[in-house]
Amino acid sequence: MSGAAALAEWLPDEKSAALVTSPVSIRYLCGLPIDEGLIFISREERLLLTSDNLAGELGGARGLTVKAAGGGNRLLDLLIKYGIKRIFIEPDKMTVSEYLLFKDKLHYAEIDTSDALSRQIMKMRSVKSAEETAAQKNAQIICDKAYERLLGTARKGMTERQIASLMDFYLADFGSEPTIGTRVLSGENTARLDRMPGDRQISEGDFVIMEFAARYDGYYAEMCRTVAAGEITPRMENAYNAVSCAIADGLRTLRAGIGGKVADSVCKSTLNAWGMDAYCAADFAHGIGLELSEPPELGQNSGAQLKAGATLSVNCAVSVAGAFGVKIGDMATLTEEGCVDFTRATRNLVHI
Repeated sequence: MSGAAALAEWLPDEKSAALVTSPVSIRYLCGLPIDEGLIFISREERLLLTSDNLAGELGGARGLTVKAAGGGNRLLDLLIKYGIKRIFIEPDKMTVSEYLLFKDKLHYAEIDTSDALSRQIMKMRSVKSAEETAAQKNAQIICDKAYERLLGTARKGMTERQIASLMDFYLADFGSEPTIGTRVLSGENTARLDRMPGDRQISEGDFVIMEFAARYDGYYAEMCRTVAAGEITPRMENAYNAVSCAIADGLRTLRAGIGGKVADSVCKSTLNAWGMDAYCAADFAHGIGLELSEPPELGQNSGAQLKAGATLSVNCAVSVAGAFGVKIGDMATLTEEGCVDFTRATRNLVHI
């Protein structure tokens, strides 16, 4: 069943409709990157309204009829034609000016400003189709290739910003669509994962954290690795081994049907066995797809019940204030029996 058909079934009655205006939701429902347009869905109609040029080119998209927008009058005609009295919108993705415009043009119906439509679309997006998962696997292949190439060029004496720029170039060179900038941190900066790459030079004995993402056919994959510049201290090596073991144990726990707290608890229990749990404050995983962060969230405050087909960005990190930090992140998809890790890069400590 297409996303548009599923939304039509979700509507409470024949007099209700959904008005989808955010580019990311339109991309999900029609399968095409459209920056200007909207989707109208009722029990009887599933219509993508976009510009004249695009309407002529698209023809059809995942069960949606495609027509030129025609302004607010076309929407008003639809409300009258189908007797629509209630319109669901995405309030978290609609600007105030857009809302006021629709409220003025569509005075014929009540606009539902609750988060019901947003929650339903995110619920649908949290379980990926085979096509979506394939796009994310391709994005992860790009990540793995770029990381392998970077290990051959990154060296002591380079700055965080230089290494980050190289990674962004390699990601694009291997086919990534534009995405967020790479985060590279070194030395004491690795204890502050909120920092951005700077002019600090990589020095002997540093940890270097590299966190980056690729996008393929609109879908994201991301990963994180920590490498060592030369020789590191026993305390640093212990922290690295703790994180590596913790993320591996968490991944072994993941499967459809468990709660969102389970794998997070396993990860933190392993860190505790290594004496490192006090340095970990991050949740274990979150969903990823058309956006870098999507439901479900996997942490101690999670009430999610995990479903087969969910794709997760899985992470484990520790931060020793003023000294160093370690972070490792993989991509995985859930099955009924467990999870499949897309990431091919080793989690063993690499020295550059």
